[in-house]
Amino acid sequence: MATRTAAVGSLIDRLRLRQVDLPLLLTTLLLVGAGLAALYSATYQWLPAVFRRQLVWLAVGAVGAVVLAAIPPRVWMRFAKPLYALNVLMLLGVLAFGAERKGAQRWLELPGGFQLQPSEFAKLLLILTLASWLTRQGATIRTPKGFLLSALHMAVPALLVFKQPDLGTSIVFAALWFAMVYLAGAQARWLWLTVVAGALGFAGLWHFDILRDYQKARLASFMNPEADPRESGYHILQARIAVGSGQLTGKGYLHGAQKNLRYIPEQQTDFIFVVVAEELGFVGAVGLLGLFGAFLYSVWRLMVGARDEFHRLLAGGVLTLFTFHLLTNIGMTIGLFPVVGIPLPFISYGGSMLIASLAAVGLLLAVRLHESPVRL
Repeated sequence: MATRTAAVGSLIDRLRLRQVDLPLLLTTLLLVGAGLAALYSATYQWLPAVFRRQLVWLAVGAVGAVVLAAIPPRVWMRFAKPLYALNVLMLLGVLAFGAERKGAQRWLELPGGFQLQPSEFAKLLLILTLASWLTRQGATIRTPKGFLLSALHMAVPALLVFKQPDLGTSIVFAALWFAMVYLAGAQARWLWLTVVAGALGFAGLWHFDILRDYQKARLASFMNPEADPRESGYHILQARIAVGSGQLTGKGYLHGAQKNLRYIPEQQTDFIFVVVAEELGFVGAVGLLGLFGAFLYSVWRLMVGARDEFHRLLAGGVLTLFTFHLLTNIGMTIGLFPVVGIPLPFISYGGSMLIASLAAVGLLLAVRLHESPVRL
């Protein structure tokens, strides 16, 4: 009897593998591979340890994704309140004990020279807890009280991140909230009022000098980078030169002149797309964008096919997270958006971002795996 039960269990496990979202898994693997290739090119001459650290983070993230894929996503609804508390405490811990680098206090130091950036995990925790809250509240989101409470749910961790200071990530929090309450059925007039209030709030941050000087300088240099070519405009100008020099097919892998001379600022993190554009040209840049497009389409397809409301909101939050990062990162590297320090998922160096991105994919795989029935 025990042997028969084990055989049935083994059969079910094998059949469940057929429910894995292969397009999502394949595009994720291709993006990770492209990221490793780009990071190696950006760092092999001057800091090879960065590439080795990324491999360590990749191993950790892959294990985490597999574990999360095996857990039914609705399990996280039962722990929504503790997860939200963990999110807030984690961000408070950064403000109290975090390491300061380049005028920002965003990292926790780990043994072996590693750093952890809790704000990257905070995005994923916000998606989980807000999706749970919206699912439980149901139609309440269509009332003023429900709408304001959902905004407060987002505002607490967003303000803690803004305090670090990290304007870019706090904007990501707002974008996640906006997209998820829209998917949950919030009324359009409240959303438009939020846009107006956000614009007025940003004007207030500028007028009352709440924004740091370097943040103001970055926004001003977006309009006219030539006005300060050695300081605030340097990032944009050097990125333009590198991207333009790539032309159609690029200068060849590992042969980017701007990259090798290290004229590209933060070329292993925020500006790694510039490395791709310089070495692989327009063809390589469009190819990478196409790969991201296939990945995002896989997430969108999973979202619209989800039968469970929590699953749908979870997938919608993850879709927003990756889309916002992609558009903002590439937009700032080619001069369409101000420089706000948003990394490119799977491509930029950073263990926290890589682990969080793989964890998000693990949650998506869990949605597909646990929503789809096992077909005999």
